[in-house]
Amino acid sequence: MTIRHHPDQALLLGHAAGALDPATALIVATHLSFCAHCRAEMAMAEQVGGVVLQDIAPVPVSETALATVLSRLDAPQAAATPPASNDGTPAPLRAFLGRDLSDVHWRRLGPRLGYVTLYRRGPLAMRLLRGAPGTAVGQHTHRGTELTLVLRGGYRDGTGRYGPGDFQSAGSDVVHDPVADPGEDCINLAVTCEGLHFSSALQRLAARLFGF
Repeated sequence: MTIRHHPDQALLLGHAAGALDPATALIVATHLSFCAHCRAEMAMAEQVGGVVLQDIAPVPVSETALATVLSRLDAPQAAATPPASNDGTPAPLRAFLGRDLSDVHWRRLGPRLGYVTLYRRGPLAMRLLRGAPGTAVGQHTHRGTELTLVLRGGYRDGTGRYGPGDFQSAGSDVVHDPVADPGEDCINLAVTCEGLHFSSALQRLAARLFGF
């Protein structure tokens, strides 16, 4: 599997520093499960971060810090290793879902599109999206940034082709109409920090009704 499209350095550094919001952190972590190149970049970023931490002067902690840490040792712990996937669902996503992609219950968005909203905080949303082979999403642009990771199948738009593991970042300067590849359903993980703006009035109405 050849991955041609990757998160930018700012996202990888933010992930290494633990500075990303939960939705963006999950989509980057899921890409990393596909991509050896970005895992190597992450390892380098973490090494740089470790060197920086060594140069930071120590600061005093509160008198209750030790008691707080000890109390957390008694708290219930999540399983260290989630059960193995039966269908190849990437581990970070499966841990979040608590199930495989094949067990997801999709909401219909027209006859050939489906979605599941996984996370929403204000304008920030994370969704799974599924399109039947050959399905066009509809021409649109973005009021903020849209991050998309292909999990299964693939799609094409004016910027290129995206297959499993490929990561696309699209802002307000990108107007595109992704079309699912033939052969199998295209399943993507997408994070948006604002709504989409569709060219079609009918699709704009549908987007408002379904929370896009």
